[in-house]
Amino acid sequence: MPVLDDIEHLLRRTEFVARPARVAQLTPLSLEAAVDDILAVPANPGTAALTETQNWRRGEQLTHFWLDRMAHDSPRPIQEKMAFFWHGHFCSEFGKVGSADLMQEQIDGFRFGALSNLRTLATNMSTQVAMLRYLDNNRNRDTSPNQNFARELMELFLLGVGNYLEADVEAATAAWTGHTDDWQTDEYVWRDDWHDGSAKQFLGRTINTDNSSQAARRLHGAETIDVMLGSGVVPNTVPNVPNRGRDAREVAAEFLSKKLWIEFAGTQPSAPVLAALRDAALAADFAITPWLRALLLRDEFYSAEVKQGLVRSPVEFTVALMVATGRRSAEATPLWLMQGMGQRPLFPPNVSGWKHNAYWVNASAMAKRTETVRSFVWRSMRGYWGDEDPYLHLAGGSINREVVQDRDSTGRAVLDQLLVLMGLSLTPTSYDALAAFADAAQRWERIDLAHLILFSPELQVA
Repeated sequence: MPVLDDIEHLLRRTEFVARPARVAQLTPLSLEAAVDDILAVPANPGTAALTETQNWRRGEQLTHFWLDRMAHDSPRPIQEKMAFFWHGHFCSEFGKVGSADLMQEQIDGFRFGALSNLRTLATNMSTQVAMLRYLDNNRNRDTSPNQNFARELMELFLLGVGNYLEADVEAATAAWTGHTDDWQTDEYVWRDDWHDGSAKQFLGRTINTDNSSQAARRLHGAETIDVMLGSGVVPNTVPNVPNRGRDAREVAAEFLSKKLWIEFAGTQPSAPVLAALRDAALAADFAITPWLRALLLRDEFYSAEVKQGLVRSPVEFTVALMVATGRRSAEATPLWLMQGMGQRPLFPPNVSGWKHNAYWVNASAMAKRTETVRSFVWRSMRGYWGDEDPYLHLAGGSINREVVQDRDSTGRAVLDQLLVLMGLSLTPTSYDALAAFADAAQRWERIDLAHLILFSPELQVA
């Protein structure tokens, strides 16, 4: 049976926060059973009903829906966490795509397929109109090749920098010609007259050999993914790359395993960890559930270094605040605050996605987090300017003014009640610091405990 600390750590990394009910549910189980429970995601996670008429408002509505799924509505939040991971990996940006509905199509693809198979995810996103527009593959034609998508497919999405030649980029670009869109209807369009179907050499394999029909030619692009995750070989002539001559699928498995480990563990993987995760990916033929299961069962994942090493991103921080206060996204209106903190869903900064961990620790980001906490506390208050009670509504219930300002109660008692209502626990160091403030504070200052709890180190790190 795992120790309580391990279960809380596991839940913080996979479900955004360690909700008390989930801690109680998983603690009696073996670690293997607890991980299996976390990974048992629903087949149909639902989709947002976008009722707004303005495109921008529809994008906000989609974001509110997604944040609510992360914080409140998903029975297995790892599904939404992994969807957000893929959103930052196979990323598109709302401003360039120009359609909230197309962003929803892509994000729902990540949500429904969050734990499916890497090959399936990569193939599906490649011809979604959001990606066609974002990386300009909708302009890629035989007479005017556009290499953006083909290059990023190898460099950022599947293989990593340098594990291919320029000739491979050119071959992949040709294979992906003909996939475009209709700007009037936002629909995918196949233009066979734009396609370069001539046979090419790609990572040591011949592609584009089946030209028997339009349907066959339409699959030439997807064949490049099959080669990268299958029979391809990193060219021996690639300069200054240690992967020369290696199977492309091994290189891809290591590249994505490293990124997954950094996402969940926050540290650089050791050589044994990376090798084990690579082998798990290959054994599962890139099925994501067993791959991630292997990661979550590594002893190194429960080490002191990993437990102390991951700063919550702005999205994760916002979700933690939503859980603690019980606020829903549209009620808390955190979107502009998230943008100020540097991370807003639908708006990755570039094709590389968002950075991780220590990137989020700087004076400007901390100031924005303080502002976000103030906003959440303010929106959790009722009757502050009048006689209505209770006046602070949190996830586990409400606390009224008389309790907070009671002459006969101690500030420490108010602190304890707030922690219960937020479903949070603090380290002894944090608790003692807040208790000292609470005991010294004037009665009308005790409400500041809500701000201090939500800005504590326990909310900043996962």
